Amino acid sequence: MRFSADEVLEMAVELERRGIAFYENLSKKTSDQKSREIFIFLGEEEKKHLEYFQKTKDDLNTQIDFVPDTMDETSNYLGSLIENGVLGKILQGLDLTQGDSSIEKALEVGMEVEKESVKFYESMEIMVPESKKEWLKKVIQEEKKHYAILLGIKKELGK
Repeated sequence: MRFSADEVLEMAVELERRGIAFYENLSKKTSDQKSREIFIFLGEEEKKHLEYFQKTKDDLNTQIDFVPDTMDETSNYLGSLIENGVLGKILQGLDLTQGDSSIEKALEVGMEVEKESVKFYESMEIMVPESKKEWLKKVIQEEKKHYAILLGIKKELGK
């Protein structure tokens, strides 16, 4: 499956929207104040990412400096990530906790989403112009930090 740069950016926008909702839900679900504050922080981070991807998508429609969609290998890889992984399930709106509303299950899902988001965004680098790459790299670093934060919470809870 191949995607245009516009489609990839639209997926990134949607992933961030769902990430915001995910972390807001976790912040309401946890009884631990420290974890609640961390989830609120992560939701705010996702809002920044959403703004970045939305602006980049808007810029795509007004600029020509985006790399043309001729990169079959990259496009196919992104398609594979979406079709076969957790990101595709998120984009379809599936409940990845499968009815398990425990904080432990939510942390596992969150970690998997952050990990796959990093792969997805790293693959996007070839599609965006130099002027946008620095911010994309920052988003990737933040997603890696989010994974580490979730892992830390999981360890603190002893799960």
